[in-house]
Amino acid sequence: MKRLCCFLIFNFALLSAFSQQYNFSTYSINEGLSQSVVNCLFQDSKGFIWIGTQNGLNRFDGENFKVFRFQPDDSTSISNNWIYAISEDRAGDLWIGTKGGLNKYLITEDRFVRVRYQTNYSPDVTTHSYDNLLLNDGRIVINTPPLVSVFNFDTNTFSHFRSEAPFNPAVQDVKQPVLEDRSGIIWTGCTTGINAFSFRNEDFMCYPFLSVAGDSLKSVNVTALFQDKEHRIWAGTRIGLYCLNPKQKSFEEQEFKLKDGGVFSFTTCIRSIVEPQSGELIVGTEGNGIFVLSEDSAGRYVIQNFTSENSQLAHNIVQSLLIDRSENLWVGTLSGMSKTDLKRDKFQLYRSGNSPSSVDLLGNVIAGILKNDDGKLWIGNWGQGLNIVDPETNEVEHFSSQQTGKNYLPNDFVHVIFKDADRNIWLGTRDGIFIWNAVNNSFNDWRQFFDRPNWPAFENTRIYHIIQDRHQLIWIGTSNGLFRVNGRTGHVERFNQQLEGSRQVSSNLIYSLLEDSDGLIWIATIGGLDVYNTTTNELKEYKKTDSGLSSDFVISLCEDSLRRIWIGTNAAINIFDKNTQEFSYFSEKDGLPSNYIYEIIKDKNNDLWLATGNGLCRFLVKENELQTYTSDDGLQSSEFNLRAAYCASDGELLFGGMNGFNTFYPDSLKGNPHIPNIVFTAFNSISGAQQKEVNIAGTSKVVLRHNVQSFTIEFAALEFTNPQKNNYAYKMQGVSNEWIEVGNRKFVPFFALPSGDYTFFVKGSNNDGRWNNDGIQLQIVVLPPWWRSIYAYLAYFVIIVFAVWGFIKLREHRLRLENIRLEKKVLERTIQIDKQNRIITAKNDELNELNRTKDKFFSIIGHDLRNHFNIIVGFSENLLLDFKSMDQLRLQHHISNIYKSSVLADDLLGNLLTWARLQRNAIVFQPEMIKIPEKIRALLRFHEEAALKKNILIEVFAREEIEAWVDVNMFSAIIRNLLANAIKFTHKDGEITVHITRENGWCVIKVKDYGIGISKENLDKIFTIENNVSSRGTGGEKGTGLGLVICKEFIERHGGQISVSSEVGKGSEFIFTLPLNGTTK
Repeated sequence: MKRLCCFLIFNFALLSAFSQQYNFSTYSINEGLSQSVVNCLFQDSKGFIWIGTQNGLNRFDGENFKVFRFQPDDSTSISNNWIYAISEDRAGDLWIGTKGGLNKYLITEDRFVRVRYQTNYSPDVTTHSYDNLLLNDGRIVINTPPLVSVFNFDTNTFSHFRSEAPFNPAVQDVKQPVLEDRSGIIWTGCTTGINAFSFRNEDFMCYPFLSVAGDSLKSVNVTALFQDKEHRIWAGTRIGLYCLNPKQKSFEEQEFKLKDGGVFSFTTCIRSIVEPQSGELIVGTEGNGIFVLSEDSAGRYVIQNFTSENSQLAHNIVQSLLIDRSENLWVGTLSGMSKTDLKRDKFQLYRSGNSPSSVDLLGNVIAGILKNDDGKLWIGNWGQGLNIVDPETNEVEHFSSQQTGKNYLPNDFVHVIFKDADRNIWLGTRDGIFIWNAVNNSFNDWRQFFDRPNWPAFENTRIYHIIQDRHQLIWIGTSNGLFRVNGRTGHVERFNQQLEGSRQVSSNLIYSLLEDSDGLIWIATIGGLDVYNTTTNELKEYKKTDSGLSSDFVISLCEDSLRRIWIGTNAAINIFDKNTQEFSYFSEKDGLPSNYIYEIIKDKNNDLWLATGNGLCRFLVKENELQTYTSDDGLQSSEFNLRAAYCASDGELLFGGMNGFNTFYPDSLKGNPHIPNIVFTAFNSISGAQQKEVNIAGTSKVVLRHNVQSFTIEFAALEFTNPQKNNYAYKMQGVSNEWIEVGNRKFVPFFALPSGDYTFFVKGSNNDGRWNNDGIQLQIVVLPPWWRSIYAYLAYFVIIVFAVWGFIKLREHRLRLENIRLEKKVLERTIQIDKQNRIITAKNDELNELNRTKDKFFSIIGHDLRNHFNIIVGFSENLLLDFKSMDQLRLQHHISNIYKSSVLADDLLGNLLTWARLQRNAIVFQPEMIKIPEKIRALLRFHEEAALKKNILIEVFAREEIEAWVDVNMFSAIIRNLLANAIKFTHKDGEITVHITRENGWCVIKVKDYGIGISKENLDKIFTIENNVSSRGTGGEKGTGLGLVICKEFIERHGGQISVSSEVGKGSEFIFTLPLNGTTK
């Protein structure tokens, strides 16, 4: 055994140069795994990865773990958290072997059924279901040593078969494997060997284990079983790896002959065995990680060992292995789960370290790179010297300031490695240029090499780029300007920022140089882009401010097959079109992984490769398509370095960066051909504060209530090569028919969708952009609220029908009532019109009567006026004719009659004018508060003379000084007329009284005389104009008959009333009312 271990260590170091590179990514409890110890791995028919641990079952979709654990209060949960084995039946349901018996997981119902069965054997071994698998005929076989149980789906029954081989219960924590070979034989592990069960004979045959020496081995625990493509059956045990010898009917310990003549065999516990499509045998061990055994046609092996120390494997104790449908290797360990891509490497990685693929570089920060004609790789380190790598053997020769002899290099910062037309290799450093001298096998200063002691020494100057133009002139870009060197003449011409004319460049810091197909020299500086015409010796500058360049910080240059100049800057990549003399650019917004472009080179297919700050991009010129590769694809890092790129004469590309370098041939990058299966992984809805997960496994339709405020659909492309680069697009019919790309986001939320039917479509791609355009779909029905359901609308329809019917009936009833009402109204209107006609007729009659009254009134007035004027004319004529002959008495008589008639005519005309003004509303009503008794006493003086002539006493009686709201002029007219009438119709020596009182808010005034009185037939006529009554007074006085009419109109204008009581021979009493204030009505 010691010999074998020595061979193991020796040969791994020797054969690593020919090995495949495995770089693992790891998933543990930090990523969501339920527990670190991964007992088993399985991929179901949909593509999910199932992980059985010692504390729960996990389903993995490339990003998220869904964990299933035993719940004491849930009979539909898994029976035990210790998972031994997982298999899938033809219905798509999973069979889970646990430390607590067998479980069946019903996918569409999202629940577990605990499969209980009686074996009629003692002791009961069904509590530990160690392994199970789906047989070719569709039955499920379960290994519970010493029993093999088979479940038949047609009869829904178990059949049990007992092996006589002994079983050691002490291994209950270890999986006991079961295998069906291509002939239908069932192989099961036991503690003393391997049992082969034949359904034809229903019996077991025990196959023993033999050592290399041919000795029979006892108590060999079988921990893994596998049949490879060559139909060989391999058995992993606690003491090594064995293979079936069909002729000897035994399992023999395996020794593997190595290509170097050595021999290797396993001495550790083998937990799992798998075989990828490439034919290697991958073995998971307990303590030494995984081994990859590659056999050639001569039966010799190359063996690689990948451990936690050399390949980021999660742990060296490997519990289980799985190769998924995309050729990814999954490794279940004691500390989580690791994964690597088994498809052929896209990029060959060279890196200093302790992995099987490591090479002995001086450092991993690569600054310069070149592939020489002999196939060796010249690798310049940043501050650590030069490496010359033989890719056939991975042997490395070092050159640095720390070396001596021919391996001495004066400066360790190798920025540039350049080969000229004479096959000389130049090194540009921080302190000079050095050229490899093939004669003495050492590096010489370039001045010494060309025997040009006057050439620049470039002390403390960084050399960034060296090119040779078509005229064999050397152009050197440095941190101190540009130099053009003529090797034949020894002439050196300098260009820098301080010079003038065509030798003044935009900046002294020159990062890159390019001679294009027209012989123009393009100069990349940190102050802009310059172009030098070697024919005209003219230099043209391009600046960001006036040319459209995205940045003046120019880093890299390249010309494509269309004669366009590509300019890499620190802010996007620019393209200069010589035909239009215009710049265009694209950046991260257009899909570029980083705006910082370290280098651009053209491959043999005329495609461009862009080394950026976040990945390597391949630009397919003809297709105008951009492809991006990152460290997930096997690159040394996602970040690269200045000038660390090279296209070899055989088409191989070399790119260096911050953690090693890669080599590859572009034509070998075939990409990932596996189109992913798209699945829904979760459906969560939110109603108010309640969140609900809907099981959508096996269903194509989800029904949501109207109160669902939002829901989220989660999905996954089950292709695990690089799931972070899987992309998705969706559309929701019913909302939009446009596909919406969401990048690598695996969920879509929707908010407040109106009720209706929707169909959600999603499609996805793998990491290389190969799409599953068929995708999957899910019908989503958002139910309306009950008041908008079909039953509600039916009810609404019925209600509307009845409402319309009722409305029609009600309308008919209302129309009938309206007709009746209209008929009644027409009748009433007819009656009203008749009444109005009668009123109009009466009014006309009244008007006619008034006209007649007016005519009569004016006739009376005219007659009275004529009488007065006749008297005046008669007596005036007598005076005119007989004035001289008349005596004094007769003359006085005539003049007295003329005067009396004039006074009466004047009084008559005055009353007539006052009445006429009242009829035209020409008298303005202007009330005010006045003291009534005081005013009446003041008006008595106008009647003193008339009263004295007849010796009449006038007395005013008032208990208080009463104020009333009256128009002074109208009130004066009322009092004068009433007193004048009272004096007129009172006898000599008579009496007139005026009483003033307050009654119910009114001022009551009573004017009483003791004269001749008024007859009853004239009482109703004295206040009307049409029945004008005019009588002579007791002294023969005559009146106009208009005074009382005017009094009545003035009193009514105040809102008061007037009345009269009289008795012939006893006198009359006139009573009228006036308001005490303006509010009295």
